[in-house]
Amino acid sequence: MLYLFPNVLSEEQSHELFFPKSVDAHVTEIEGLIAESEKSARSFLKRFSFTRDRTFRDIPIKLLNEHTTEQELKELIALLMQKGPWGLISDCGLPCLADPGARLVALAHKRKISVKTFPGPSSIVMALMLSGLVVQSFTFHGYLPRELPQLQEALASIEKEVIQKKRVQVFIEAPYRSEKLLHTLRETLAPDLLLSLACDLTLPTEEVLLLSIAEWRKKDLSSLNKRPSVFLVGPK
Repeated sequence: MLYLFPNVLSEEQSHELFFPKSVDAHVTEIEGLIAESEKSARSFLKRFSFTRDRTFRDIPIKLLNEHTTEQELKELIALLMQKGPWGLISDCGLPCLADPGARLVALAHKRKISVKTFPGPSSIVMALMLSGLVVQSFTFHGYLPRELPQLQEALASIEKEVIQKKRVQVFIEAPYRSEKLLHTLRETLAPDLLLSLACDLTLPTEEVLLLSIAEWRKKDLSSLNKRPSVFLVGPK
């Protein structure tokens, strides 16, 4: 059995505000936790009260990230086939969305291992809901290329899909690169397209801005730097 647990978007937040109570009960049942790093796994586990004379420090942790090999994936599957469920988390939000956990879930399905998921905060879904854009359909790109020629090529494709198909385009970036990406977006995209920026979701500093590219070109971007953000581009 594999449990796909939600995670908070910020460690400052209480998980009780965003998780169903069933998560607490199922976390205390797991034999181990699969995560992107030991630090994030321990931060997640210490939120819960364990039984059977266990604490969060007693739960075994296995890593699954971009460096995980196929052999290591097979070893994780072997653990899932043993007695007792294991949990899987992403560094933040829901696992398997722009997240290496999808590889494990695909392999679990092939091996007929039961997979159970739980609702929780998703920056992608929240950003779509808060954007103000008409979302009949959308494409999620994850992270865009970092090198400028490849990024400009990707943005040309994004602009074409927005204009021709009226499909909202969603992507993310590391917080320390958010201001740089914003500069590129407003210099590259057509002025009449809309860009929604959802910053610091679930935090007290949460902010959602919906402006045309022409309006973004007049805006001071310094206050948006180094903030976790989701970018959405749509038609006017």
